[in-house]
Amino acid sequence: METLSSANLLSLLNELHHNLARYEGEYLTLKEQMESLERELRDRREILDSFALVSETDTRGVITFANRKFCEVSGYSVEELVGKPHNIIRHPDMPKSVFKELWDTIKAGKIWQGEVKNRRKDGSHYWVLATVGPLLDSDGYPYRFVSMRVDITRQKDLEDQLRQERNRLSDELASNLKLAASIQRALLPPTEEKSSPSTLSVPYFALWRPLQEVSGDFFWMHEEKGRLLLFIGDSVGHGIAGSLISTLFIQELRHLVKERGIWSPELLAEELDTRLGQLFYRQLSLPITVDGTIALIDLSRRKLSYLALRGRGVLARGGTLTRLDHFPFSFGDLLGKAARETVLELEPGDRLYFYTDGIYDQEGGPQGRRWGNKQWMEYLRDLQNLPLPAQKQTLLDTLRTWQGETAQTDDILVVGIEIP
Repeated sequence: METLSSANLLSLLNELHHNLARYEGEYLTLKEQMESLERELRDRREILDSFALVSETDTRGVITFANRKFCEVSGYSVEELVGKPHNIIRHPDMPKSVFKELWDTIKAGKIWQGEVKNRRKDGSHYWVLATVGPLLDSDGYPYRFVSMRVDITRQKDLEDQLRQERNRLSDELASNLKLAASIQRALLPPTEEKSSPSTLSVPYFALWRPLQEVSGDFFWMHEEKGRLLLFIGDSVGHGIAGSLISTLFIQELRHLVKERGIWSPELLAEELDTRLGQLFYRQLSLPITVDGTIALIDLSRRKLSYLALRGRGVLARGGTLTRLDHFPFSFGDLLGKAARETVLELEPGDRLYFYTDGIYDQEGGPQGRRWGNKQWMEYLRDLQNLPLPAQKQTLLDTLRTWQGETAQTDDILVVGIEIP
């Protein structure tokens, strides 16, 4: 065996000392890194525990771990939770199907997420947004389940309050709409001559079907000293906005006819156009208009004077239909001064029909298409041959058959009058 010299021994000792110093430095570095990782893990756990409810269960659903936040929110201590089935906090309001879906998902090695209503120890409820996932063994099979939940009780309570407030407002709106509908109906003439025999001396019917509780389609009739004045209108929009415009229009028309004694279609059109335009367009900058027809029937002389601003109407005589002319602008366009009334001679048995576009815009039939103006005119040609009292019900039955299950698309108004 070779004897180590003093020099060699000193060299080995120096090398050993150097290696020990290096190992000690590396150990201290690793220790610092481990301590840093432990601090980071602890800080993360503290942050997680401050807002998330964390628990773990075995594959049977028995709780093996519960963090501080879980205990704080549920009202149970760790000792009361560990070893108990996780359904200890299940609320009876939660459908069993939700938990079946949860278990089917996590047993398949997937992650489940959803909103769950739980029950505290004191019986009160709380809501969580839960994320549940499996821990898998080397063969890919779940051996433990981890659940992380965020308390969303305040959010769900606010949603419930909003839902209740929305229902209250909906009920209030429905009540106000019914009141508005009653007011609007009170301003309109009866929809059938037989409903109020003293109102008018001529046979007539009115098919009025609002899209909602109230309507933007409206009509007004007034007879005095052998003259019958009729207005039928279709305001922009339907529902509340349309009904407000129609109510305002009727009130203005009543004032002009009954208080100022204006019966001329030309003068009425000019006044109504100006007033509507000044109110909505000039003062409020709103493009609100009314399509309509003013018709004055002199019953003793059998003459029709009418003026239509985008209004629609026909004269039915002897099986033929004659369209009533109209101007290409509306009440409220401030062009009423340019309109001139038309005068037609009438004969006993003539029938006049005034209507809005809702009748032929209604969708239905086997292909779900519009009835269409052409088909509507063909239908009127056949309808006119029936006795007037039967026409309304026949028209209503036809409309219902055409419409079928299709929703109504617009306000509908048809007025028919027979000249005695």
